[in-house]
Amino acid sequence: MNLTFAASQGAVLETKGTSAAHPQESVAPSGNLYIPSLDGIRAISFFLVFFSHAHLGAVIPGGFGVSIFFLLSGYLITTLLRTEFDRYGRISLKSFYLRRVLRILPPLYVTLALAIVLCSVERGPASIPVLGTITQALQVSNYYEIYASEAYTIPGTGVLWSLAVEEHFYLIFPLLYVWMRPRFSARRQTVILLSLCAAALAWRCCIMFFDFQNGFAHTFFGTDTRFDSILFGCIFAIVANPVLDDPLQRWLIRQMGWLLPLSLAVLLATFLIRDDTFRATLRYTLQGLSLIPLFVAAIHYQHSWPVRFLNLPVMRFLGVLSYALYLCHFILLESIQSLWGSHGIPAGAVSLAAALGFATLVHYLIERPCTKIRKRLSKSRGG
Repeated sequence: MNLTFAASQGAVLETKGTSAAHPQESVAPSGNLYIPSLDGIRAISFFLVFFSHAHLGAVIPGGFGVSIFFLLSGYLITTLLRTEFDRYGRISLKSFYLRRVLRILPPLYVTLALAIVLCSVERGPASIPVLGTITQALQVSNYYEIYASEAYTIPGTGVLWSLAVEEHFYLIFPLLYVWMRPRFSARRQTVILLSLCAAALAWRCCIMFFDFQNGFAHTFFGTDTRFDSILFGCIFAIVANPVLDDPLQRWLIRQMGWLLPLSLAVLLATFLIRDDTFRATLRYTLQGLSLIPLFVAAIHYQHSWPVRFLNLPVMRFLGVLSYALYLCHFILLESIQSLWGSHGIPAGAVSLAAALGFATLVHYLIERPCTKIRKRLSKSRGG
């Protein structure tokens, strides 16, 4: 069976096939398989972030959209690493890092160039915050946001903090996985990774308890405090992977009658509880755990009506564009709102249309050529 996560990592996963508890819902028929619901989830995540930034943050949980991106990223990349090891008996770190560079950096630098041009036109070249822009290019802007006494970045580029978190994580996690995989069973690997998640929660609690200068900012932006949001996706890929038909995944499917309502109830509670300490600590842990059953259902039940919505061609295409959309949307939103002097619906609609246009160009002119290179790397054992 070939599993292609086209928009997410541009790689082909090859396994020997699986079986599902309900054949009519199986995600593992013979032949090639593309799982469109994953792109649909990416589209939903983007819109959560976009509408939150479009002055609807009081009712739209934009931060939750980022958490979904984190978990999905961890799941997809760990699935790729896992299947590479299954096929070749080894993992090429060189190929992994080259693929990551090709996936992340070209769209990032084009978007930063757009931000610099727009800022220069609107406010003059002298208005470009050099230090802030350099930290974004080097992907350390999350710690710049935490520790700089006065953090200045180009308007709309603040979202790049989350990209920094991901890149820091993926500098380290593949090394850990390469070490764990030949030594420990999936269960032992899960215990190790869950221990790291517990350590992240304890560290967030410690920061908030002692109120280290930047308490809430640190727990929100820091790689050391947010890596568990990605790690939950890695755990999901290792021990309960729907596309690899793990036993725990089959158990989760059998428990969906109560797991899904419980997960939705817990997520709702994380939105409704407004206590700052809870939101800076336990919220991320509960959201990460609650998302896993939802992801299992979204991948497994391809013919259910919620998943059919995720599978719509327009949702799939938006998911394909989601990375470029995420990079550029706030820049264009800030620029257009500043130009119009308005934060209303028309400005938001024009901003969204501009973001879609820019993201489409980035996809066809930059991402697709880079994807072809990444696919060639994925097919090479030696990297």
